[in-house]
Amino acid sequence: MYPSAGALLVIALIVVVTIALTVRSRRKRTAALAAQWQAFQQHRSTGQGQLLQITRVYQHGRRGSKAVVTWCDTGRQQDAWFWNWHVPAGAHLLVNASSGYGPHSHNPNVLYVQPSQVRAWVPGQAAHAAQRISQ
Repeated sequence: MYPSAGALLVIALIVVVTIALTVRSRRKRTAALAAQWQAFQQHRSTGQGQLLQITRVYQHGRRGSKAVVTWCDTGRQQDAWFWNWHVPAGAHLLVNASSGYGPHSHNPNVLYVQPSQVRAWVPGQAAHAAQRISQ
């Protein structure tokens, strides 16, 4: 027994509508992320903070996150501790923070970032979304 032509038409219509809604949703998300990136860049142009990217998060604790960050201006990597924040990998941040001794790793140059020292941030996907839209 084969499905009727009407049943096949309904299935095809459902597939087409699902694909269209998925594409539309993805475009909206890409546009929203690109807008976040633009606002972030405008905030950056005011000179409030230095730009870094979260390269890798290697520990989430009750009181914060340990991560490796990359300073975007120099490419230099540094261990960092983010107080009271489970920072997402890939995120870009504008920060005014200071470095100090890390007693757990015995690292003399750990960046310590309090929540109040983060001037702005965007998820890592925002930069990619802005690139996709500009192409």
